[in-house]
Amino acid sequence: MLLLVGASGTLGSEIANRLLSAGHPLRVLARDPARVRPLAERGASVATGDITDRTSLDRALEGITHVITTANAFIVPARDAIERVDVQGNRNLIDAAKAAGVRQFVFTSAWLPDEFLRIDYFAAKRRTEAYLRASGVPYTILRPAAFMETWAMVIGEPILKTGATQIFGKGTNPVNFVAVKDVAAIVVDALDRPDAVNAVVDIFGPENLSLLDVAAVFERIKGAPARKRFLPVTMMRILSGIVKPFNPVFARQVAAGALM
Repeated sequence: MLLLVGASGTLGSEIANRLLSAGHPLRVLARDPARVRPLAERGASVATGDITDRTSLDRALEGITHVITTANAFIVPARDAIERVDVQGNRNLIDAAKAAGVRQFVFTSAWLPDEFLRIDYFAAKRRTEAYLRASGVPYTILRPAAFMETWAMVIGEPILKTGATQIFGKGTNPVNFVAVKDVAAIVVDALDRPDAVNAVVDIFGPENLSLLDVAAVFERIKGAPARKRFLPVTMMRILSGIVKPFNPVFARQVAAGALM
């Protein structure tokens, strides 16, 4: 039996559906069971709980052999969300998995240059990796590149809707993008693979694209050139620092865009 944490998210739901399609017995952890009702209707069992609540994790892990987690607090507005969820919550989950004797813990991290560790969310990913490695729990750490779907939404969706979009910086820096469905396929493929246990797996897409390249794809779909507004990197860095005390989500989004 597998336990999936983060099943209501974009990547988590894709993983869940692939696991169910492949016939894996699946349990999903959810604070609100209504959010994972489609998975329950497909045959997943639901454990009500939260990674910030160790007692609920111990209950959810009864009979579990594998843990997969994609849970994160990137868009949670509380100022302590990253420390509470991404750091301590993941430690709770790792500790509970160790106590339950699971044979593989799959953690979704991120592939990124060290400069991104200035951002609390990405720094928390590395802290969790280190904690998992030291825990003694057999692990698989997955490090996907930037999700294609996220940047299609940020850059491309406005072009389709309004004919205009905003480009971070000059938009010429090449970036690797990977599809969520491909990451989910690798998660499922990594289960019980000897070469994936106690290993770090970097996951990349087939090519590097600049943000202007991404915009061009959607211009072709739209059939017309888009109006582009360019946000200078210096302005983004200043803006991130200004808004961080009262809007940490927007601050980390802008900081990540500046680094990209």
